[in-house]
Amino acid sequence: MIRSGLALVVAGCVAGCVVDRHADPAPVTEPRTCTVDVVLTSDGPPTAVPLTLDAPGATVCLHLDATHATTAAHFTAATGIVFGETSGVVAVLQDPDRITLQDGWDVTPEDADDEAAPRTYANLEWNAPAHELTEAVLWLRAPQYSVPATLQLSLFEPAQ
Repeated sequence: MIRSGLALVVAGCVAGCVVDRHADPAPVTEPRTCTVDVVLTSDGPPTAVPLTLDAPGATVCLHLDATHATTAAHFTAATGIVFGETSGVVAVLQDPDRITLQDGWDVTPEDADDEAAPRTYANLEWNAPAHELTEAVLWLRAPQYSVPATLQLSLFEPAQ
């Protein structure tokens, strides 16, 4: 359920590299208000959230409901694919006190058909506690330029 009436698409992770959000030349203050609130359930469908990201970024307040997960829960967030070797997006998952749980990374899938035109998306994955409702904050920004992004969010129970 999205409280701002937004949509989602799901992307898989093939390979990637870690983006160091701490290496930015100038410190950036994370927004303290939610751009959007999203409730995900481990037995529910993925959700798409269209955002426009810029240097200050956007904050997605997450309510990860894994109370019905029998063994484990896995959270994923991914942006849409863009041309190039970088997504241009930095993603950080934090707890409500803004303690980092997981940094995101870029994924550039191998494409044997067109090696000259790489495509990349920002990805973040985290194992949420099963049998619990977890409150989290996903902070995203595009430090270099403003970019529209469809954020794809999912919480699911992985196959055992």
